[in-house]
Amino acid sequence: MLLWLVLLRPVLDVATAKLAETLIRAFEYPRVTRLVVKDHTAEIRRADFRSTSRIPTVPLTEIHFNTIVLLALYLALPHPFRRRNLERLFMAWLTLFIFQSLNLLFHVKTLYALGLGEWSRVHYSDFSRNLWGFLQYFSDLPGRFSFPFLFWLASDWERVSALLIHRELPEASREPRKTRRKKR
Repeated sequence: MLLWLVLLRPVLDVATAKLAETLIRAFEYPRVTRLVVKDHTAEIRRADFRSTSRIPTVPLTEIHFNTIVLLALYLALPHPFRRRNLERLFMAWLTLFIFQSLNLLFHVKTLYALGLGEWSRVHYSDFSRNLWGFLQYFSDLPGRFSFPFLFWLASDWERVSALLIHRELPEASREPRKTRRKKR
């Protein structure tokens, strides 16, 4: 927990927000969106907001808490600190990180499409509003909870499937019951 609270969480806050901001600004004109990390939230600041406007925020912990689930799944496997296993963990985590950043992007775009009243209706079509809303809710509910498991399975299928498949019983327990004799 200390590793998460002191080291990983603050780094993931900044990294997730920066990647999401880069993706947002890559496709917006003019580039007005800034994501500022404060107290484990991302403040969504736009250059065209009025100075008296309330600053919307998105909690970052709920975006990237599933990193803990992925780490726990990898640590539950045999020999988690072997180089090959750490490489697989890194690949799965990197994929999860990209989806976490996309989830934050979907939160911001859904806020723009649905949460700004008349401005949203003028700048976003019905299709766009529905699309951004769907992407946010999909990445929030099924995505956020299933992605760690999916990436864990995909990156380490051999070891995970070996744990899931019923293993052979030892030789002594394979004898038919009728022929077993009790030792006294």
